[in-house]
Amino acid sequence: MIERRSTVRQFLVVLGSVAPLTAATGQTPVEFAVIADVSSCLAVRARPQSSAPSIACLTSGTRVKAVGSAPYWRNVQLEDGRTGWAAKKFLEMVAAPPATPGVGDRDDAWLEIHVVDVGQGDGIWIHTFDDNIPGNGRYEGYNIIVDGGPNRYLPDNKLLLYVLNQAYTRAPIDALIITHPHVDHFPGALGIMDSLEVREFYDSGYPKSGTRWSSFLARVGRETYKGQSTVRHIGRSALGQPEWGSELEVRILYAYTGRTSGFGTQANTRENNASIVFRIRYGTQSILFMGDAEGKDREDAPDLAQYAERFLLDSVGAGQIRSTVLKIGHHGSETSSTLPFIAAVDPDFVVVSSGRENFNGTYLPDASTLARYCDRKPATLIYRTDQDDEAEGRTEKTDADGDHIVISTNGKETRIQGHSAGSPITPTTCVP
Repeated sequence: MIERRSTVRQFLVVLGSVAPLTAATGQTPVEFAVIADVSSCLAVRARPQSSAPSIACLTSGTRVKAVGSAPYWRNVQLEDGRTGWAAKKFLEMVAAPPATPGVGDRDDAWLEIHVVDVGQGDGIWIHTFDDNIPGNGRYEGYNIIVDGGPNRYLPDNKLLLYVLNQAYTRAPIDALIITHPHVDHFPGALGIMDSLEVREFYDSGYPKSGTRWSSFLARVGRETYKGQSTVRHIGRSALGQPEWGSELEVRILYAYTGRTSGFGTQANTRENNASIVFRIRYGTQSILFMGDAEGKDREDAPDLAQYAERFLLDSVGAGQIRSTVLKIGHHGSETSSTLPFIAAVDPDFVVVSSGRENFNGTYLPDASTLARYCDRKPATLIYRTDQDDEAEGRTEKTDADGDHIVISTNGKETRIQGHSAGSPITPTTCVP
């Protein structure tokens, strides 16, 4: 299948307080009631944020009409005609849902992907569109975390801080994916579990040694969701294909194969190449998430694909990895993005999650890696979470400065907003 590519190159989002990217309104009203076990009353807030002022407080059983949605919140209409925002977690649908348009029939159904600036590391929050009709199997407003960055505790846990600015304590995370057990990917997920509730957990099953990773898995084993143990998918055979709404096709394309031969001689390389790689397809648009998966050793030429990239090319095929947006592997290291892989994916947009950590004189991403994308297709636009960090004199301690990347697609077009120190920017040329 040939996917139509978007020509839209920018999208406005307010990030000073991390306001909702897509607060969908104007939907057919659906009736909800405040659940029975709400502690005293449910606050209705002026904005979809727990820090916003309360304009009303609803007791258990109070009915309201939901007329819109944002991540973690429903836009509700009160009896006096005022509207505000109430936490989804404390509302249950009481009226039969009306008929809804089929997938692809509405232009306002935006899938959001927030690549958060966590410094050196990965931290991603995915939010699917919510049509205010829970249980119909599509547009369910799911929240997915991919990796967590290097820091567990606030304020250094930038992913948790970002999510909590739009959510609230003990809000649900439908899936937590740890692509591989490197310390710039999993420690922040401990903070996610400390503050939120995780329904399902995904781990490639790589046999990482050491107490830090084993302690992390033990913490996952104690996690609960609505009083039940979190469902754990550990190992390639247990990963399956996630169901995040029938409007999306989510495919796990690769994970730790259970063998080390052919995936590098160094332990670090093998661990990178144990990464979970998955792709989301929504209508004509698609996003490929590479974790830290690699295609070669640093000193090798980029002409020949090896390791995880070779597996994807041989076992999955170019047609199933071609994507509108590529979240680049291994923070844009020279060990990623071989020429055959780039040709197969052929992205319009490249997203890099990196910081200012000094790797023996090397900082990621490597300019040589990004140049391969620009050389192949000069129209490619590259977005980075280390935007302007070098020019600003950022260090490993100060690099998580708000260079967030927000990807939004309604299945027909893709819009991306980059940031530098919290201020919106729009790349206009492909810059290695």
